[in-house]
Amino acid sequence: MASSSSSSSLSVIIFLLLAPLCLSSESPLQIPNATLDLSVLWYGQFTPVQKERVHDFVESLNFDAKEGLDPKVSSWWKVVESYQERFELKEIYRQKKNNRTVTPRIKVKIVRTYVDEKMKYGNELTIGNGEKLVETATGNMSKVIPVVFLSSHVRAHRIGFCNRTCQQNALAKIEGKKEPQPYIMVSNPEVECPGECAWPFHTADKGPRGMIYQPPSGDVGADALVIQLATGLADFASNPAITKFLFKSDTTPFNDDGKRNHGSSSKYIENPSTECTGAFGSGAFPGFTGRIRVDPVTGGAFNSHGINHLKFLIPSVYDPITQSCWTPM
Repeated sequence: MASSSSSSSLSVIIFLLLAPLCLSSESPLQIPNATLDLSVLWYGQFTPVQKERVHDFVESLNFDAKEGLDPKVSSWWKVVESYQERFELKEIYRQKKNNRTVTPRIKVKIVRTYVDEKMKYGNELTIGNGEKLVETATGNMSKVIPVVFLSSHVRAHRIGFCNRTCQQNALAKIEGKKEPQPYIMVSNPEVECPGECAWPFHTADKGPRGMIYQPPSGDVGADALVIQLATGLADFASNPAITKFLFKSDTTPFNDDGKRNHGSSSKYIENPSTECTGAFGSGAFPGFTGRIRVDPVTGGAFNSHGINHLKFLIPSVYDPITQSCWTPM
C-alpha cells in the first residue's frame, strides 16, 4: 500500500478498535447462517505444536458431537453466535414448524494456510507492512477473513499490541479492492509481552499476580495464541462494522464514511471478550482465573473440551442475555 494512505488506514483501525459495539434494533432484510472462512498467515517461525493447536481450536468451535466431553468449546462459541440475535426481531429466527427461536450459526473453518518463516517484510510491525501482511494473507481469495499470526520474533507492541490484549480486529486498505478488508492479527505474547497476554501461564505485569498455571498443551506460546485468537474471533463476530458482509441487512449502525449512524435506535455493548479479560471461570476477579480444572495427568489448566478430547483454556465472553461475563465453568 502506498505511504500516502497509511494515515487514513491508521485512523480507520483506531476508530474500530476504540468504538463501542452496536446491535441495531432496526429490522434487517435477511439474516442467514454465515461462514467465517479464515485464510491464515504464519509470519515468522512457529513450533508445530503452536500451529496444530490453533487448527484444533478452530475445528472445535463448531464441534457439537455428543460423544465429546463437556463443557465444550462450541458452547462458548454459541454465546458469540447469540450476538446475531436482536431481541426485538425474534420472528426472523422463528422456525415455522415448532415455533422455536433459533440464533443464526457461524461456521468457522481454515480454508488456506501460508507460511513466511523468513519474514519478508521485516520483524518490526508498522502500519505499512501490517497492511502488506493482511494483503498476503488474503491473496486472491474473496470473502475470506485473513488471520495473521506474528511470531515471537516480531516486535509489535508499538502499534496497539500489549495493551490488555495481543490481538487486533479491524479493517485495512488493500490495493485493488474497493472495500476495506476485515482482518484479525494476533501477536505471540510468549516473548513480546507475556505479562500482558500470556497470563495465567505467566506472571502478570500489573495488579495481583495470582497463581501461575501450566498450559493444557504443554506449550505456553500455543495456548496463549489460542486465548488471543478466541478473543479476536469473539470481538470480530460481534462487530457489525466489520461483519456486515456476513449477514445481509437493510440497515447498518455505520455510515459509508465510517461514522456511527445516530439516526437509528441502537443499544451499545462493549467488546464481548476483551471486556472480560483475565476471567476464565466463574468467580473470577483480578489475579484469580475463576473456577477452572487442572488435568491430573499433565498438570495443564483447562475449562473446555474440543475435538479428539483435547483440552483448552479459553477466555470469558460477554453474554448479552445475562449482561455478564460467561465462562464454560
